[in-house]
Amino acid sequence: MLQVAEVNKAAETLDAAQVLEYLQAHPQLLTEHPGALEKLELAHAAGSAVSLIERQVEVLRAKNARLEARLERLIETARANEKRTEGVLRLARALIRAPSLASIAAALRHSLREDFDVDEVFIGINANAYTRHDIEGIAPLQPEGALARAYDNFIRTRLIECGPIEEERARLLFPKAQHPVRSAAVVPLEKDKNLGLLALGSREPERFQPRQGKLFLEMLAGLVAAAIRARMA
Repeated sequence: MLQVAEVNKAAETLDAAQVLEYLQAHPQLLTEHPGALEKLELAHAAGSAVSLIERQVEVLRAKNARLEARLERLIETARANEKRTEGVLRLARALIRAPSLASIAAALRHSLREDFDVDEVFIGINANAYTRHDIEGIAPLQPEGALARAYDNFIRTRLIECGPIEEERARLLFPKAQHPVRSAAVVPLEKDKNLGLLALGSREPERFQPRQGKLFLEMLAGLVAAAIRARMA
């Protein structure tokens, strides 16, 4: 085993990478020579010098702080997911118990406002399956209507649209909105069978984002479509 003095002398002719490689290959060196460990000093950000042990403690504390912050974020995410799951279950029960299309619309509005901070809700059903105009929040989608023209790309692709919404489109979807709708999500109902669409609106510009996850929206649309089909049969 090389003595510490010999290592120090050899290190003078070695570059940093070689010294680091040697220490990594012989981690017991400093353990076997604690005196050298105590004498090693590192420059501190404030200009003073600290021992290697003190520096290691600082590094471990910083690492621990990062791990604790990461754990806290994971816990917060888990709590948010649990809350969202509970909200979905409450909504599913409300939709199952709803005796009519009007009660479906009312239950959906209540659940989304109370549990998911969604300000406005709109259900559009294709006019060949639905022609009524007397239920608030549910309207027939006319093939040549203004709403169909405004969302022609959505109707063609049947892909979820999320993000900021233009004022004209917001008025078409949410004509009775109490506050200006700044962002929205438009989701197909029964994508393959083309039952219609579900639109969610928010006064918050960042509430719905183009790159946000779509799983919740797809689950929500599935529940709403199933409830509508059951009451239209």
